[in-house]
Amino acid sequence: MQKFGQDIYVETRFSGVTVAAIAGPDGIICVDTPTRPIEARTWLQQLLQITGKPVQYIISLNHHRDRSLSNQFFEAPVIAHDLTHDHLRLLPDLYKNSPPEPGADSETVEDLHGLRVILPQLTFTDRMQLMAGPHEVHLVHRPGVTPDALWVELPAAGLVFVGDCVTHKTPPFFHEADLTAWLENLVELRRAKWVKTIVPGRGPTLGKESLKPMEDVLKLVQRKLEAFARAKKPRSELDALSRDLLAKYTVPAELRTHYLRRLRSGLELLYDRLLQPAS
Repeated sequence: MQKFGQDIYVETRFSGVTVAAIAGPDGIICVDTPTRPIEARTWLQQLLQITGKPVQYIISLNHHRDRSLSNQFFEAPVIAHDLTHDHLRLLPDLYKNSPPEPGADSETVEDLHGLRVILPQLTFTDRMQLMAGPHEVHLVHRPGVTPDALWVELPAAGLVFVGDCVTHKTPPFFHEADLTAWLENLVELRRAKWVKTIVPGRGPTLGKESLKPMEDVLKLVQRKLEAFARAKKPRSELDALSRDLLAKYTVPAELRTHYLRRLRSGLELLYDRLLQPAS
């Protein structure tokens, strides 16, 4: 666990997502919750031991089940973007009755018994602000990796939680991506002078030096898909591109097929949208 100041905690050791907590006088604001139920219970117990405070709110950075699978254990209102609510309300009540995103870390969670979809109780469209002691917590809609993606910004601490907008050592999700908006967000993040530490959706905290490799991958995908579309290449040729992209990451051998499925399915969806005639 990393600690920033007296009351901001970032935990990167759980499988699935990186989670965080901001402790205020009235309780804890959680940024996402661990994917695996056993790790969610561990995180909750850890927070209670450290702070002695209950969880006041959970912020979900997008609708992916990796981030929301264990929300029910925290018994606190969920805050998310309006579109996150719209997506989750269409799911069955139990997660076991709906498939995960292809290549998502939640695919490795075997026991989904009793895990319920918790709808956000508080939503917003553009921006929202919370207070946690001296910290102004800004929730900002940042579509790109998904239409409902948001960042949590703590300017006074120099911290920003960017979810899957920045990945580290794992390939990104492209299933609902808007590559142009995604790249614009990265440029804005690089230019933000107040940002000192970037907390990605998975893996360790990063500095701004992590942004160029992320931008390079997105630009490569954008360029390749546009060239494929001009040449009217078949979708089958996306397999080679998926493998080329995976080669940019050092991943365990047992996860290669998992990540290839993530990349291939995401690229196919991006390519299909690119081929659709403009309305």
